Amino acid sequence: MKKASLMLVVLAMVLSNFKALAVESPQWWKQTRSVYASFDLSGAGGPLMKFPSDDITKRLGTFRNLPVLLDEARKLGCNCVYLISWWHPDYAGNKGDYQIRTDLGGPEAFKEGVDKLQARGGRIILYLEPFIITKTSSVGREYGGEWCMKDSRGNPQRYYGNAKYYLMWPAEGSGWTEYIIGVAERLVRDFGVDGFHLDSYGCQWDLKDHDPKHKSSFNHGATNLVKTMRQRIQEINPDAVIILECCERIELLDICDGGQIESGAWLYSPVKVLNEKPWVAEKKYKAFTSHYSMQEMDKILDMGYNLSLSPWWFEMHTAEKDFERMRGHIRGPDDWIKRVRILWNWDNLLYINNVPRPAGIDLFELRRQLEMRRYAKPKPQYYETDAYRAAVNAYEPLVRKLLGGPGPIKTQQEYLREKLGTK
Repeated sequence: MKKASLMLVVLAMVLSNFKALAVESPQWWKQTRSVYASFDLSGAGGPLMKFPSDDITKRLGTFRNLPVLLDEARKLGCNCVYLISWWHPDYAGNKGDYQIRTDLGGPEAFKEGVDKLQARGGRIILYLEPFIITKTSSVGREYGGEWCMKDSRGNPQRYYGNAKYYLMWPAEGSGWTEYIIGVAERLVRDFGVDGFHLDSYGCQWDLKDHDPKHKSSFNHGATNLVKTMRQRIQEINPDAVIILECCERIELLDICDGGQIESGAWLYSPVKVLNEKPWVAEKKYKAFTSHYSMQEMDKILDMGYNLSLSPWWFEMHTAEKDFERMRGHIRGPDDWIKRVRILWNWDNLLYINNVPRPAGIDLFELRRQLEMRRYAKPKPQYYETDAYRAAVNAYEPLVRKLLGGPGPIKTQQEYLREKLGTK
């Protein structure tokens, strides 16, 4: 009897600890296998940072057109829009105040757009930055110097040497945590959004602050910020979620709803990066990632992970002008980027239509080679390599043959929609 009682006590302790560590995500989020983002992707966090972006003012015109993004997402089998650049005046102009952009219709248009999107069964999460604020923001001018992290000389720490921003201390002695949680509460309460991607958090850890007024530790403060924000927005909307940039720290992943892995996956493979996570052998978190390679995308889904999608998946690059462009010289140090994207388009087209792809061509390695050409000394006249020429010469005839064939051709968007479905 005593042995049985002891086992029950131990079991209760284990369950108690599990509940304390791992949160239960809303059902809709459990079923979500992808998020879709269109604007300012270079700052969207993690895997989306390498994709080309649309212009939000040209693409939407007004927040009342937010359902257009849901239409696009659903063409890829996605039901959740991830919106960046929603705050005034734009992405780079003011991190910190997070007021709705006026040039796209302001709060009234934003509320109407969110309501329309959700009325059609869609979900929308917003970008928030809990680590970096713009010094010229209202909160930066009033509280930035008091709440930010200091170096050993007592000066505000810089973000990779950039003096434009403050880096915010989330722990005792700073009002930043309460402030940014209040921002999240306001956005859920006033506009009904379904959650947030917290940029930088998940990547920042073990940071030091030399402000004598700032107590405790960055790690404790960051954990408390994420946990408390999630609790308080769920008091308003029990189905709201919090995800992070990067998926390194189990201390953070256990108290939120997942994250996007870092953009370093582009150098090799997102699958490789996922398999190197410190937690991968013990448990699975709701991680989102992406790549230009559809084969890599398939592997991500097969592993049980999720996709970060962009408008790039609607592109084909199979017009005659694309073939001509690929045969031409790479004249600028960054022109290789679009060329590699087109090669991935061609590779995907062959892959999803079950056409054997060229043997012996490693597009990952080719990407690394072309990127390194920008640093070549002396400066080259052209930036292509023999490997690039070989890849173009191998892919072009195969793609042309597929395009000229009698049967229907499956596109990237059709393939993704079949793989993901739209919940």
